[in-house]
Amino acid sequence: MTIVRIVAVLTAASGLLAAVIAMSTASVMRGSGAMRMWLTAWPILDAVALVATFERRSPIWGRIVSRGRPRSPAIALTFDDGPTEPYTSQILDVLRAFDARATFFVLGLRAAAAPAALTRAVADGHELGNHTWDHAALPLATPRVIRGTIRRTSDLVERVTGVRPRVFRAPFGWRNPWVDRVAHGEGCQPIAWTIGVHDTDRPGAGVIERRVTERLHDGAIVLLHDGRSLDDHPDASQVVEALPGIVREARRRGLRLLTVSELLAEGGRQRSSPSNRREPCGE
Repeated sequence: MTIVRIVAVLTAASGLLAAVIAMSTASVMRGSGAMRMWLTAWPILDAVALVATFERRSPIWGRIVSRGRPRSPAIALTFDDGPTEPYTSQILDVLRAFDARATFFVLGLRAAAAPAALTRAVADGHELGNHTWDHAALPLATPRVIRGTIRRTSDLVERVTGVRPRVFRAPFGWRNPWVDRVAHGEGCQPIAWTIGVHDTDRPGAGVIERRVTERLHDGAIVLLHDGRSLDDHPDASQVVEALPGIVREARRRGLRLLTVSELLAEGGRQRSSPSNRREPCGE
């Protein structure tokens, strides 16, 4: 029902804005011209708002990074919605065996329940990104709420590991006009993805592996999951099973496996400062 509510609010807001535009032109429009203006503007504004909110790569609400441009062939594997045990540790085992690095976009609530997974990930050279505290959708959230969920999660990660997240991914990739600005204010670069394979639907390890490897290319940011939102019993076993084949195929193609920040830094696209200091961000 969340998406229905978001669509309803966006449609209503678009209608109001279209009405304002029509009323402002009423003095120069004849007859039913203002009504035609409203009926024309409303669907256009509604379509723009929907694309801006739900299309993960749309620049309308702000610049979003969905791929890198490394100096030599590389990709970034990312894992969302964890840490969830035993799956996060099993993923770390696979990555260690291949000497590969990845980025984990963690949920604050999950991280609070599994701090050891965070410390191990950092010790193994991986990156921890911010995925909000509880995976609540952000399109209808105020700047204060957005800032609160990002800051609370970053504070926890820093308290546990000594490292503050430099990258942020919105739940579902959905945004509003304030998400990117607030994320930057909290020292995080907003990140989308290049390749998503719907692994949380659990289509089978072979299907997950094939969906990723068929689309692998230089600079790709791959979205996988080591959890599933705040589900009571998430199962990422198929991702664990598919991961060795994904890494082997990437290596066979000469693709290095980097963290997101490493991938972006090679292309000069990492905007967060090394100190990860929070900058003031207005409401």
